[in-house]
Amino acid sequence: MGPPDGGRPISTIKITDWKRVSTAFEKIDTPPLNSILDDIRTTEEIDHAIGALTSHVRTVVEKCERKVPASSDRRKFPPDILELIRAKNAALRRASAYPTPEYRSRARALQREVKARVQEFRNESWSDLMEEIRPSHQAFWKITKALQTEGYTPIPPLKDRMVQLPLTTRSIEEEVLQKTSLEPKDDLTPVSLSEVQTLVKSISTRKAPGLDGEAEVNGIHKPGKPRDLPASYRQISLVSGLAKLLERVLKIRLSSHFFGKGLIIDEQFGFRPAHSCPQQVLRLVEYVSEGFKTKQKTVAVFFDVAKAFDRVCHAGLVYKLYFLQVSDRLILIIKNFLSNRYFTFRHERTHSTRRLIRTGVPQGSALSPLLYSAYTNDIPRPTSGVQLALFADDTALFFRSRIRRSIFRHLPRAIDELGQWFRKWRIEVHPDKSAAI
Repeated sequence: MGPPDGGRPISTIKITDWKRVSTAFEKIDTPPLNSILDDIRTTEEIDHAIGALTSHVRTVVEKCERKVPASSDRRKFPPDILELIRAKNAALRRASAYPTPEYRSRARALQREVKARVQEFRNESWSDLMEEIRPSHQAFWKITKALQTEGYTPIPPLKDRMVQLPLTTRSIEEEVLQKTSLEPKDDLTPVSLSEVQTLVKSISTRKAPGLDGEAEVNGIHKPGKPRDLPASYRQISLVSGLAKLLERVLKIRLSSHFFGKGLIIDEQFGFRPAHSCPQQVLRLVEYVSEGFKTKQKTVAVFFDVAKAFDRVCHAGLVYKLYFLQVSDRLILIIKNFLSNRYFTFRHERTHSTRRLIRTGVPQGSALSPLLYSAYTNDIPRPTSGVQLALFADDTALFFRSRIRRSIFRHLPRAIDELGQWFRKWRIEVHPDKSAAI
């Protein structure tokens, strides 16, 4: 019966159990050693003693050896790594024969490249093994036993020690109350008659107005969702004609401040002039494509924010508007615009009782997208090459590298930092609708 792998003999190596060797040597009273004289006088007796001791050591070591199939990583390396190793060895020989700065620098660079590529290959092999391993796999129980040993220490969550402790809600509310109680230091550009006339013409006459003094919330059914569940409806606020007019006046002044001074972060492509969702998608596609050209892998994590507009904290929003150096008087108007708001929910021809709106910006309002952009403008912008992409409340982090270990080091740190920011500002993420690709 021939060799199992196509006629080639299986290469083996010897493994020595040195613990058994040590135990065997503790037994001094053995036949080979008994032939050694206690009183050695001649050179022949010395040679005999050395020979007996050497033979005994060799015999003990051979008895504690076992043959196993050779598992040299080099035989398993793909051709590109083998070629890289040959180039590295040639560079080392050249640098040894001609130790010029250029040759030594080239050899060190190839050593680093080989080390990184080998580590990447081993990580990939391990990941592939973890994906395909089953109880019937030859290595299953060996790996299980190795992972259960006392020497195994699980990797703790990565934490950034530079992250500051979040402000409490109460401290934010106290600071906002203190600032809004002061006399405004600046004023707004007056609203002209022509501006009002232009804005009135821009209001669509086909859209139904809401009730005076409160917002009328209509539920728009989400396709494919059960009609008997409240969560299956998207809430749209209908406000009065005067409220719509005021929203547009405020939006013009807030947009002029944000976009005129370039205050909105570059990663946000929602609600911005000359930016769109396809452009943000193209940015990600180009990033992934560039990685393909250089044999880099890209990992992206997409976060689905739950009820983004409804969860905006009013005090937090005002706090951030001050941070963005918005006009004092404009902040006061926006604060009053959001405070003491009431809504009623309409179901067919029936209205609910009035309820106070404690959080959120009204959906369907012309001003709300801009306010949400301000509320999320301080989102952590990762370092170490991790990329951030935003379109309104849609959030994504992505990173590419040839080395998986690099991805697993940098990306989780950015995710952890983003998670802390979500919790700080009470932004909820749908884990079931979020995805890592």
